[in-house]
Amino acid sequence: MAKRLVIPGNLYDRVLAQCQEDWPKEACGIMTGHGEVVRRVYALPNAHPNPVSRYQIDPADQHRAMSGVLAGQEELVAIYHSHPSTPAYPSQTDIAMANYPQAIYLIISLAREVPEVAAFRIVQGHVTPVPVRRVGTLIGEWVDLR
Repeated sequence: MAKRLVIPGNLYDRVLAQCQEDWPKEACGIMTGHGEVVRRVYALPNAHPNPVSRYQIDPADQHRAMSGVLAGQEELVAIYHSHPSTPAYPSQTDIAMANYPQAIYLIISLAREVPEVAAFRIVQGHVTPVPVRRVGTLIGEWVDLR
């Protein structure tokens, strides 16, 4: 299991931009790659009926985003979403809905002027912080399915 999350600079910046574009709704997406290193980000539409306070990924969109994972070509590295007005820490709903213990959960808070980014491992209700490293020299692929 990855002990940190490594995100190429171009993808890190694009995820922050997506969160700001989708505000006041929660933005969401899936990150794939190998080990702790993200190589591809899939920006997904928020399918929840109340997208201002919750997020939900449509199963068809999730399947499209995870096609490389399902084919064994890459791994699910992280699932991300934004908190438009609350801190970058998993809510009780986030914890209850964390169905992928192998994934890191990345949360981007827009509650302050400067976005707050934090990552966590959520396993059986236990939340453990995971360091996030933005690497400007790595380049990844952005796939916008919104």
